[in-house]
Amino acid sequence: MSMRRMGLLSTITFLLALAPGVALAGASAAVGLAVTSQPNSTGGMAILSSGPSIPLLPVDFQGSLAVPLTKNGGFALTAEMRGFTGGGFGGAYFGGGVGLGTIGTTRTMGPVLTVFAGKSIAPFTSLEIRLYQATRDGGSTIGFVGLRFGL
Repeated sequence: MSMRRMGLLSTITFLLALAPGVALAGASAAVGLAVTSQPNSTGGMAILSSGPSIPLLPVDFQGSLAVPLTKNGGFALTAEMRGFTGGGFGGAYFGGGVGLGTIGTTRTMGPVLTVFAGKSIAPFTSLEIRLYQATRDGGSTIGFVGLRFGL
């Protein structure tokens, strides 16, 4: 099976597994600025997550699909755990995750790690920073800063 077909099947499987959680827990989307390495480029990035913009529980699990709109493009599909500090509006969260993606110079499927933190700035809205790292040869590092909105 080709890597392209495997990537497509992985994405479809992830989205199907994500659907019941999105319906129950809400979803969120983030948009913002992305800076990548290998090659160096700046552009936008969109992230769709199964969790709400501000976590409801002290420990929360979610899945995310990140699509950098930079010279390299690609995607990162991650399973994430995040912790919540403080209550409701004004609280902060942090977390990390692992997954698969095609971010990097070769656009081949490989492991991806992510760490992130966010701070609520308004109801259903948070400011978020993220770092993605593709761990295979030729993989990129992506820095992200943007706004996350509840859907």
